Amino acid sequence: MADQQGIGQSLGSITSRRRGPTSWSIAVGYSMVSAVIASAAWAQGTGKADAPVPADDDTVATDAPKTPEKTTESDDKALTPAKATGDKGSADKAVGTKPASAEVKKRSLLDEVDDGQTSGKSAWDVAAEPRRPTYPYFEYHGYFRFRPDVINNGHLGIAEASQNGGVLTTSAIQPPLSLWPQNNDPAINPASATVGKSRADAALMSANMRFRLEPTMHLSEQIRVKTTFDIMDNYVLGSSPDYAGYLKRPDVPLSAFATSATPGTIAIKEAYAEWKTMLGLIRVGRQSSQWGLGILSGGSSGTGWDGSRPTESYGGARMPWEGSGYNSDYGTYVDRVAFLTKAWGTYVTVFWDYANKGFLGVDPTRVDGQVRDLGNADDVTQFGVAIFQKPLSPEDVAERRKRLQDDLGQVFDWGIYGLYRTQANDIASSVPASQLTLADATKANNPAGQLVPRGAKAMIGDFWARYENRMAFSRRLVVEGEFAGIYGHIDDTSLQASTSASDLKPRDLQMWGFALKSAFQNEGIGVYFDVGAASGDDTRCFGVYGAGNCSIAKANGDPNTTLTAFKFHKDYRVDSLLFSEVIGAVTNAVYVKPTFSINAYPWYAQQLLGLNLSALYARAVSAEGTPGNNAALGTELEAKGFFGQKGLFQTSIAFSYLFPGEAFTLKQDWNQPIISADVLPSNAWRLMGNMALMF
Repeated sequence: MADQQGIGQSLGSITSRRRGPTSWSIAVGYSMVSAVIASAAWAQGTGKADAPVPADDDTVATDAPKTPEKTTESDDKALTPAKATGDKGSADKAVGTKPASAEVKKRSLLDEVDDGQTSGKSAWDVAAEPRRPTYPYFEYHGYFRFRPDVINNGHLGIAEASQNGGVLTTSAIQPPLSLWPQNNDPAINPASATVGKSRADAALMSANMRFRLEPTMHLSEQIRVKTTFDIMDNYVLGSSPDYAGYLKRPDVPLSAFATSATPGTIAIKEAYAEWKTMLGLIRVGRQSSQWGLGILSGGSSGTGWDGSRPTESYGGARMPWEGSGYNSDYGTYVDRVAFLTKAWGTYVTVFWDYANKGFLGVDPTRVDGQVRDLGNADDVTQFGVAIFQKPLSPEDVAERRKRLQDDLGQVFDWGIYGLYRTQANDIASSVPASQLTLADATKANNPAGQLVPRGAKAMIGDFWARYENRMAFSRRLVVEGEFAGIYGHIDDTSLQASTSASDLKPRDLQMWGFALKSAFQNEGIGVYFDVGAASGDDTRCFGVYGAGNCSIAKANGDPNTTLTAFKFHKDYRVDSLLFSEVIGAVTNAVYVKPTFSINAYPWYAQQLLGLNLSALYARAVSAEGTPGNNAALGTELEAKGFFGQKGLFQTSIAFSYLFPGEAFTLKQDWNQPIISADVLPSNAWRLMGNMALMF
C-alpha cells in the first residue's frame, strides 16, 4: 500500500469516488506537531500530494496537486468518465464566469523543477490551476483491520504421535492442544482422561487485528520520506495477558486472575526516501516490492484484484480499498536502492538489493555507533531489472480511462522482471547470522565465524500481462496472468566445509509457476475464473511448513539433487482453507476455481453489497511429493457475503468447506508416525469475518 497510495490520490482529480486526506483529519492526527506542519496540513486539504514511485511495484510519483472533492451517493448514478484536463469543480467554480472547458496544464513524471512563477499566464489560467501545497507537510493513510476466525478440524482429523515425541498431522494447521500426545499419555499427564481426547476438541477459535499507519513527509515536490508502521501487527486478541507465571506475582498468581493486557508492539515495515530528478526517480531504504499478480513478489499493498474480483481502477491497486492489501499477512520487504525512469513510453527500473549481509561485528561489550559488516565473503546480493508498460502517471491513467470509458476500447499491458542472486560463502552455523555476536565466533562448539564455500547462483525471471476490453460502460472483460521461473545451482548445501569432493552436496534449482485470473462483469453480475499451477518435488516435503531437511533427500533416502518445488507468495490467496492454511501456499499443485457473483450495486458503484459463490478443485503436479503419495488434493466450496463503501470500510463473512483428497493421508512410512494403519483425512470448514476501516 505504501507504494500504491500516492497514485491513488492523483486519481482523485479524475474520478469523484476517491477520498484523499482532509485538513481536519491531519490537524487531529498531528496536533502535537509544530505550527509549520499544522499550516502545511491545511495546504494539503487544498493541494495534491506527490505520489510515491516504487522500484518495481508499478507505481509512479506525480506532481499534480489535488483539490478537495465531494463524494455523495449520487455519484453511483452518474459515473461518466472525467476528462484528463485536470481537477474539475473547486478550481473552475472559484472563477465563476470562467468556461468549464478551460484546461489545466498537465505535468509529466520528469518535469523540471517549477520555479513557482506565473509569468506569461493569464489571470484565468492562474485561477483555474489547483493551488500548490506548502512544503513541508505530512500526509497519511492506512487502515484498521479486525478478523474473527473459526477453523474446525483444520488438522483434518489427524493428530498422531511421532517417534520424536511430537504431534504429527499432514496439515499445516496444528491440532488443538488437547489432542497432542503429552495430554493423552497418563505417564506424562495424570489428568489425561480429563484434558485429553475426551474433550473432543476440534475447532480453533480466535480473532486478530492490525492497525496500519503510513505517514509520509513531503519535503518538496521532488523529495519525500515514507514510512509504514503496523501497530499490533496480526495480533491475536487475548494473547498477551498481564501474567508473569505460576505463583510469581501475588496479585496474579494464576493465569485465570489476569485482568489486563500488556502493551502492544509496533512493527516498522517501510522507511525510505525518494528523490525525483531530471532523469528519473531514486528510492533508497526499506521498501515493499510488488510485481504483477504477486505470485513471486507481493508487497502487501494489494494488486488489481480483491480475491477473484478485479478492482475498478485500472492499473493495479492505488489505495487500501483497491485490492486485497488490507487482508495481507506477509509482504515482501527489501533493503533496496532503485532508479526508475521512462523512455519511449516504456518504464524501466534497475535496483540493487542488500538481501543478506551475513555476519556482523556485533560486540555487546562495546558501544559502537555503527555496526560493521565483517566482509563481503558471506553476503547475499541481488540485482534486478524490470521493463514494463502500464498506466502509472496521471496522464497515463487519464488516457487509459478515456480509452476504456469514453471510447469503449481495449488495452493491453505487459512487463518483464528479472533478478540475479548470488552468495559465494556462508557461515558454518545453523543459527541465523543476525542472532550471532562476535563472542559466538570464538566458542569451540559454535565456530560461527568459519566460512563454508556455498557457490550459490540463481536467475529469477517473470513475465506479466493484462488485457481489458470495455464492451459497454457497465460491461467489461479482464484477463491477467503471470509466469515465473527460478533456475540456478548451489555448489554445496552442507553446513560444514569439506575437502572431499564426495562429501559435497550440490543442488540444482528448477522451479516454475503461473497464475491466470479472468473476469466478466455486467452491471451487478460477475463471472470469474482462476487457474494456476506450481511445480512440485518428489521428496514428500509437502507444503510450506514441512521439516526443513526434507527437501534435501527424497522419500527413499536418496539425495535430491534438483530442487523443483515452486511456492507462490503466501499473500497470493486463491481460497480460504486448502492452500491458504492447510498447505500454506500454492505449491506442487494445479487448480481451477470458477466463481459466480451477485451484487446489489453495479461493479463500478461506490457501495458494496453482494455474494460470491465459488468452487476450487486442485491436484498435485507430483503425487510422490504428497504425504499420501496421491495426486488428489481436494475440493473447496465457499460462500462469501460482503458489504461496505469504497474508501471507508469493507466487511465480509466467508464460509468454506473442504473435502480433502487422499494426498493428505498419513501413511506409516511418512515422517515416522506411531500408527498401526494409514489414517485418512476428514473434512474441515472455516468461518471467517473481515472488517477493515480505511483512511
